[in-house]
Amino acid sequence: MAELRYGIVTFKGDRAGVLSERADGGTEFVYDPSAPEIACALPRTQDSHVYKAGVHPVFAHLAPEGWLRDRQNAVADTDADDDFGLLLAFGADCIGAIGIEDPEGRTRPDLLKELDAETAAIAIGHRTISGVQAKILCQKDGRAYVPATKEGPAPYIAKYARDNLPDLVGNEEFSLGLTRILLPEDQVVLCERAFVRTIDPVALLVERFDRVGDDKLRCEDFAQILGQAPGRDRKNKYNVGYEALSEALEYSDKKLIDAYRVFKRLVAFVLIGNTDCHLKNWSLYEKDGGLRLSPVYDVLNSYIYGGQGYSTAFGLLVDGNKVQWDQYDRDLLIRLGGQLGLTAKAIRRSFDEILSTKDAFEAKLAEDLPLDDDRSYLYRASIKQKWEQIYG
Repeated sequence: MAELRYGIVTFKGDRAGVLSERADGGTEFVYDPSAPEIACALPRTQDSHVYKAGVHPVFAHLAPEGWLRDRQNAVADTDADDDFGLLLAFGADCIGAIGIEDPEGRTRPDLLKELDAETAAIAIGHRTISGVQAKILCQKDGRAYVPATKEGPAPYIAKYARDNLPDLVGNEEFSLGLTRILLPEDQVVLCERAFVRTIDPVALLVERFDRVGDDKLRCEDFAQILGQAPGRDRKNKYNVGYEALSEALEYSDKKLIDAYRVFKRLVAFVLIGNTDCHLKNWSLYEKDGGLRLSPVYDVLNSYIYGGQGYSTAFGLLVDGNKVQWDQYDRDLLIRLGGQLGLTAKAIRRSFDEILSTKDAFEAKLAEDLPLDDDRSYLYRASIKQKWEQIYG
């Protein structure tokens, strides 16, 4: 029988408890007596939280997916589905305020190998970040971005394009710019295209909202809040409906205000073609003494990549079914607004506020796009088609 492992769980840098594997294949998190609550799905009303099927979702969703997961598995010599092993190796600094430290201080065989620049950055930093897209955590050295070391804060995320979609970074930067017009600017992350020292491809450098100087802010995506297991293929984030947004918003300190913001974002995402809008692309974070809806992140016109692996259906379910982007009209959005608990008046105001940005939005859309000619045409045509469908 394999030795059962355990990790020291930290919150904002301080010890909060212990996460242990169980003989039955599950895990148990036990709070230290004086520790504060660290997650919505781990209420402080219980000292112990047992999860019977692998790593508890609060922690499992801190582990990486896709590109970064493959690299970290290779570096740490862990099995493909070993969330616990990855978190022991790289979880000391994750998104939000939770960390997991290996009490055994096991050495990692990675640093003895010949590593490419990206993998070296991953190995040296001993940090991790969730999400499928290729990305690493970064710091600044003067005005230059550099891979984050083990020490100090890592206030930037460098996101890279896929090999078969080299314009992905430009698409996301431009789409976030459009989103910043449709919504109040402070509700959208700040970003720029730039190079990270030692790494060749241009990246989208995103400023993190869960870091303020050296301080880590509590931040939980909606999958963590609801205790939604990632699933073996890590696709469970797509297997929920819009009612899940309302359930997660129960933990917001200003539920109705944040429900209104969620609805406006849905309208914006539909207009832009941001179909990859799944449960982990929504978060609550620590603000003004409570949990509030985080700024927008991960926005691109993914609809135009329908032939390259992205779905043309929206990431959340309607009545248990995937609904294609071209079927999202004003009536469907009004219905979803009602599910969020908004009044007809609030829904109309949301549409009107976005409509008031039309001139600025169209001026931005007319700028040169960081895409090739064919993709630029598809990008503009899809958005203009959707604007006409919603506003008539």
